[in-house]
Amino acid sequence: MSAIEASTADGEVATAGRTVCLVCGGTDFRPQFPNHDVPPPDKQRDEPYRITHSERRFVGAIERCTACGMAFLPLDYLPAGSYSDAADPYYLEQEAERIGNAHRLLELVPKGGRLLEIGCATGFLLRAARERGFEVVGVEMSEWASGIARDRFGLDVRTARLEQAGLEAESFDVVVLADVIEHLTDPARTVGEIRKVLKPGGRLLLLTPDMGSLMAKAFGPRWWGLLDDHYFYFSRKTLRRFLEREGFSVETLKAQGREFPLSHWIFKMAQYSEVAHRVVAGTAKAVGLADKRVSVNLGDMMACVARKN
Repeated sequence: MSAIEASTADGEVATAGRTVCLVCGGTDFRPQFPNHDVPPPDKQRDEPYRITHSERRFVGAIERCTACGMAFLPLDYLPAGSYSDAADPYYLEQEAERIGNAHRLLELVPKGGRLLEIGCATGFLLRAARERGFEVVGVEMSEWASGIARDRFGLDVRTARLEQAGLEAESFDVVVLADVIEHLTDPARTVGEIRKVLKPGGRLLLLTPDMGSLMAKAFGPRWWGLLDDHYFYFSRKTLRRFLEREGFSVETLKAQGREFPLSHWIFKMAQYSEVAHRVVAGTAKAVGLADKRVSVNLGDMMACVARKN
């Protein structure tokens, strides 16, 4: 599960959702955090994208539609490069936990049939889906990740954008966007392509941070979901409205927890306090709890199942 599927053609600059709201068509945008410093837009990412880590330099630049509340990162702050050079060995260390989390997510859709995952990274969710009886295909832009999925795990993963992957129309029962839609430069275009490859009545299974959650509101500009590689920020309300606008009917929309070793959750503390991170990490290791698996559901990650109308 990664965020390595951009929706624009090579060299194309996406403006969708920035001059006109992605969800409601509004044109009045205001700062999401008006009292937060706005960084210069020419400060680009200086290293390849990593699935498990992103910086938080551009939080002050996030804007929102005054009509519906849809939030987004302005076009000037998008990285100049692509996800094709992305690599993250640390992601591979979490193989067992990520496959387990994938199984829990896939419980939301019926077993069997053909399943496509967009931004499938090294194929952990595809492996879980295959174990559940699906015939699986993945699309992944990262050469590193797609190569591992094919060579190590024997998966049918195409190194391409969705519209370039050579997929037949109306050929899939389920399409998965897990931790992906927030990274797309033009979500409407990608969801339109998903409609084309889904069978009539097929389902889109989607996982993304919830900008409207209590945790997001409580933490404000310090909420973990506000990352430089996240370009669109949905709430339950805006996600439902967006999908209905794109020709889907939402069947399920719920908070989704995840299970990782305690060391992973402690690692996430670093963005708030390096000192606290080092102290807690050292303590957990000293008492032998660093590898203990802990399930966390803060209510700010939403899973959605939407049926193609």
